[in-house]
Amino acid sequence: MRFKFQFSEKREKDIKSINRNFSWFSYILNVMLQFTHLFKNYYLGVSVIGIIAFMIQEIPYIIMPLVKPVHNPIMNMQNEIEWIVTIQNILGVLTIALLMLIVRDDVGLFSLKTTKEKNFFALTVLMLLINFIGWTAYYLGYQYGWLIVISQFMAVPLYYLFYGVWKSNYPMVGTAALFLIFHTMNGFMNFVTQ
Repeated sequence: MRFKFQFSEKREKDIKSINRNFSWFSYILNVMLQFTHLFKNYYLGVSVIGIIAFMIQEIPYIIMPLVKPVHNPIMNMQNEIEWIVTIQNILGVLTIALLMLIVRDDVGLFSLKTTKEKNFFALTVLMLLINFIGWTAYYLGYQYGWLIVISQFMAVPLYYLFYGVWKSNYPMVGTAALFLIFHTMNGFMNFVTQ
C-alpha cells in the first residue's frame, strides 16, 4: 500500500497564510494531513484539530486519578446490558476514528465565517461546558442520575455530533447520532431506572 502525502492547493494557501500570520504553534494546530482520497472532498488523513478536540473532551478522565472521587458510579456501572455496551463502544470508537482520521479539503481549518459554522461551533462549546460542569458536580459528590445522564452520557456524543456538523464531517455526524442513542440508553438504564 502506498500513501500519497499531499496538501490541496487551498490547504497550502491556508497553511502559508497561517505561517505568515501566526506562530509555529498555530501552524501545527491547523495542519490537516491528507493521505488518500476517499470520496468527494473527503480524505483519509490526520486532523490535528480533531485530535485536540478529543483530548479536550478527555480532560475529566485524565484528571480523575488526581481527584480520586469517593464514590465513582460511572466507573463501576453494574446495570449494563452487554449488547448495548458493545454497540455503544463500537460507535464511540468509530466516531473518534472519524474525528481524527477524516479530513476535507474544502472546509476551513478553523472557520467561523458562515452562520452555520458559528452556530455549530457555539453548540460544540456549549456541550463541552455542560460536560465539564457535570464532571465538576460529579467530583464534588453531586452524583444525581439525570445530571449524570445529561452531562456525561448525552453531552459527549452531542459534542462530537455538533463538531462534525461544524467541520462538515458528515460520516462522523452519522456515527455520533447513533452513539448518542446507545450511550444515552446505557446511562439511562444505569442512573435513572435503577
